[in-house]
Amino acid sequence: MALICGHDAPAYGLPVCEHIRTAITAPLDHYVHYTGRGVEHQRICGLCRNEATTAVTAAVCEDCFDATEGSSLGVLGLPETIDASRPVRGMVETTPLPDEAGTVVDIAPTESGLVLLCDDGRILRWDTASGSCTEAARSTVTMPADTKPWDGREQALRLHASRDGAFAAVVVDHGRTGEVIDLSTGTVTMALENDGYYSHTVPFSLTFTEHAGRTVVLHRREWRIIEAADAATGTVKARIPMDDPHSAWSGYFHGALHLSPAGTKVASDAWWWHPTGRTFVWALDRWLTDGESAWPRDTDQWQLPGCDYYWNRPVVWLDDDRLIVGGLGDDDDELVPGARVFLLGRGPSETLLEEVSTFGGPEGRFFAADGLLFSSAESGLHIWDPATGTRLGTLAGFRPTHHDSARGELLELSPIGLRRWSTAHATA
Repeated sequence: MALICGHDAPAYGLPVCEHIRTAITAPLDHYVHYTGRGVEHQRICGLCRNEATTAVTAAVCEDCFDATEGSSLGVLGLPETIDASRPVRGMVETTPLPDEAGTVVDIAPTESGLVLLCDDGRILRWDTASGSCTEAARSTVTMPADTKPWDGREQALRLHASRDGAFAAVVVDHGRTGEVIDLSTGTVTMALENDGYYSHTVPFSLTFTEHAGRTVVLHRREWRIIEAADAATGTVKARIPMDDPHSAWSGYFHGALHLSPAGTKVASDAWWWHPTGRTFVWALDRWLTDGESAWPRDTDQWQLPGCDYYWNRPVVWLDDDRLIVGGLGDDDDELVPGARVFLLGRGPSETLLEEVSTFGGPEGRFFAADGLLFSSAESGLHIWDPATGTRLGTLAGFRPTHHDSARGELLELSPIGLRRWSTAHATA
C-alpha cells in the first residue's frame, strides 16, 4: 500500500505534519513533539506548534523524509510517565562521616566496607557498623593547576576500589593521570596516564574485575585503547589493538567503564566522530584469557544506538545480559528523560542486540538492584519497573551517588554525612 507521500515503499523515520510533507521550496525546520501516549513522537513545523495536540501527521518513505528534513527547533512535550507509585518503605539513615576523615572527596563501597578518599590524599577504610576508621594509604594524585571545565564537565578526583577492597585507584576524571594502590601495603603498583587526546571530554576510563584468581584493572591507555593489567604487578594481560582502523570498534574515545554484575562484560560510555555518543560493550573472558589475539574475532561485542553530541550518560546493568542507558532521542537537542533497556545476547554465529523496553521518566544517575531501576534525580530517588516502564515510588530529597551492592544500600555522600537507604525496601 502506498504511503501518503504516494510512494509504494516502507515507512521511514518519524511521522511528519502536512506542512513538512508538502514543503516545496526548501525543507522546513521541525520540532519533535511527544504526544503523551507512551513514547510516541512525531515531527511538526512551527505553524503546528500551537496546535500540536491536533496536528495531523503521517509516515513517508525514506527519500521523502530525507528531502524534507530541516534543522531541529527542539522538543515539545514529554513521553508519558506511567505512574503507579505507592509509599516507599524504610527511612533514609544518616551516618556522620568519621571526624578524622576531614573533607571526603569520594567513596568506594567494597565487600569489606567503605573506602574513603580525603582531600589531603589519605585513603581510609571505614566500617560504618562498628565505626572503626583506619588509614590504608596516601595518594599522590592531584588536580592539574590549569584545569578548565569543558562543556560543563568538571575535572575532579575519583576513587575506585576492587570488589574485595584489596586495591584502590585514584584518577583525575576528565584528565589523564591516576594510580593504583595496594591497600594492604599502601604501595603504588601502577602509575596511570593516558595520552591526553580529548581526555577532557570523558571520565577517566577505569574499573576493577577479577580473572583467574587475580584482580585486574581495566583502564584507558590511549584514547581508543583499553588495557587490562594485573593490579598487583602492572603486568599487561590484554589490550584493544590499534590496527585495522576501518573495523567497527575503531575510533571510540572511551569513557566511563561499567562492569556487569558478574564481571562477564564491560560497557564503555564512549563517543566517536563526529561526535556521537555510543555505548560500546564487549565480553571479557576470552579477551582476558587469550589477550590481544582474541580481539575482535573471539571477543563478543555490541554497539548500542548512538546519540549525537551526547555521552557521559546514565548507564547501569540490570543483570549480565541487560543494559539500561538513559535518555530518549538521537541528538542532544532533542533529548528527553527516559530509559532504554537492551538485551545483549549471543546467537549461533553472531552477537544479538534487542531493545526490549523503552519508557519515559527516568533521569539523573542510574542504579539497579533486584530487577528494579533506580534513578537519582534533582527531586529525589525514583523507583521503576524496567519491564513495564512503570514508576513504583519516589523518595523525595534523597539523591544517591553510589550503590553499595554488598550491603544492598544506595548511598548519598552529602555535607551532613553519609545518607543510606536499603534497596530491599523497594520490594518489601
